[in-house]
Amino acid sequence: MSPYRGIFVSDLDGTLLRDGRISPEDLEAFGTLGCRGILRVIATGRSLHSAEACLPHGFPADYIVLSTGNQVMHWGTREVLRSSRLLADEIQAICSALRGLGLNFMVHDDFPRNHGFAYRRGLKPVEDFERRLALHAAHGREMDDCPDMDTASQVLAVVDAADEGLHARLAREFAGLSVIRATSPLDGHSVWIEIFAAGVSKAAGVRDIIDRHGMQDALIAAIGNDHNDRDMLDMAHVPFKIENSFLGDDTYITAPNTSDAVARAIAHYTELLQADAERS
Repeated sequence: MSPYRGIFVSDLDGTLLRDGRISPEDLEAFGTLGCRGILRVIATGRSLHSAEACLPHGFPADYIVLSTGNQVMHWGTREVLRSSRLLADEIQAICSALRGLGLNFMVHDDFPRNHGFAYRRGLKPVEDFERRLALHAAHGREMDDCPDMDTASQVLAVVDAADEGLHARLAREFAGLSVIRATSPLDGHSVWIEIFAAGVSKAAGVRDIIDRHGMQDALIAAIGNDHNDRDMLDMAHVPFKIENSFLGDDTYITAPNTSDAVARAIAHYTELLQADAERS
């Protein structure tokens, strides 16, 4: 029997992490979850390298779902539960399609060095693509053709917000893979189209953790703010969205767009857990 009685999952950028920092209120609230027997999970689009750069040392999490679900790791020990990858033929097909559309894209190396990438500029300059290149210049290498890679963690295309329809087009073309839309954390409106191996999502990563601990009957809460959080929120019993976020579904509980949004969501969730315990 699992020692945990619930699970709380938080997105990172724009949810727990705001303007490059985690508020003292949210940090304290996340820490108290462990004392209450609640499993603590961070689910982020960031790689391990990027997540470690922004999470404070000793951050009170049990697991971290990385790269939109492409990797699942025990936070304290860095034990890897799951790591998915694109294979050579898939990489070639994706690159060919993105080149044909004239898109700006990056092919990220396999885990655990998936902060490294090969990149190709498209026919139309995209400011957010150049911004990301400049930010991670030490880890990028330009390519003229499709890279000669046996495996890759993901392919990322960056397009202007006006070209958001490209996500649906690529999702249809690569229906056998996971094609996930996210909003750029750099400028807040450009569209990042992430292409992963089949079955990759934040929700799938959380399910791996649930199965590992035999917690299929546990009350699950999750909080997020962007398109790539939707599947995670849809699987949660208690789903929270950040107010004024990209999630417009009224079925989600709205958390105020404040620095203590996660702390408020945690307070609501623990009240529900307590009420359930009193009824049983």
